[in-house]
Amino acid sequence: MSAAGFIVAASDQFDFRATILSHGWLMLPPFRWDDDSGTLSYLLKSSSGELLRLQMSEARGGVRVALPQCARLNPALQAEVTTAVKQMLNIDWDLRPFYRAMRAHEGYAWLETERRGRILVCPSLWEDLAKVLLTTNCSWSQTINMTSQLCQLGAPCPADPDWRAFPTPQRVAALPRDELAAAVRAGYRTAWLHELARRITDGDIDLARWPTLDSDALFEAVKSLKGFGDYAAGTVARMLGHFNRIAIDTACHAMFAARHNGGVKGSAADIQAHYARFGRWQGLVMWMDIMRG
Repeated sequence: MSAAGFIVAASDQFDFRATILSHGWLMLPPFRWDDDSGTLSYLLKSSSGELLRLQMSEARGGVRVALPQCARLNPALQAEVTTAVKQMLNIDWDLRPFYRAMRAHEGYAWLETERRGRILVCPSLWEDLAKVLLTTNCSWSQTINMTSQLCQLGAPCPADPDWRAFPTPQRVAALPRDELAAAVRAGYRTAWLHELARRITDGDIDLARWPTLDSDALFEAVKSLKGFGDYAAGTVARMLGHFNRIAIDTACHAMFAARHNGGVKGSAADIQAHYARFGRWQGLVMWMDIMRG
């Protein structure tokens, strides 16, 4: 059976590879990245419950999307997949104002030349929030392990049972907390993850509204969640296109010391003072400094 496929159009500011390599999310399931072929795969659970294997790769004028399990796509399903791809790759971000602003700052011409600035995210805010929570106060290898274990709670791909979709908040909320703790082994984060899933399931949190909030309101909405402090709020805000704050963690401290402070670890105040000159773009500049190379 031949695979269904289509092109999701993107502007000439867009660079597929630069976007994929903009975030460690590409290392977290259900994403799979094949560097040799330049293919990003994701196991998407559609609104109808169908599991779709998406294979995304660079194409002239945008992103080629192939679905190996489908011979053809009906218009509604193609529209749903298109929305998911655009969200994951932030295709609709207009980075022209960012590039214009950065021309005034020496040493940052590479951002425009390499078409940097987009950030790989998940197709649902629930998944992004859960993964951000699993990055707090731990090593990156721990984040990978916890996320992989959490994904084992999701629905398995019929063609590849080891590949599972990200579990829904309803699935996570339905588990007794001790069972969730045993499955994910996320320590004290388990209680916060369980509460987040329960509140979404119960309708206490309306994530559909969050992309429409301004920066301040979004920052406060994230911080209202248990376990989400300034770092987590700044990270989520950045992934939704708000860059007027920076999210400082160990990776940020290491980058700042190596790139801007002669190898010496700076304080949070030092980092904030350095990036303040970039104004509303400071959070994006900081992240691009971390991810450069």
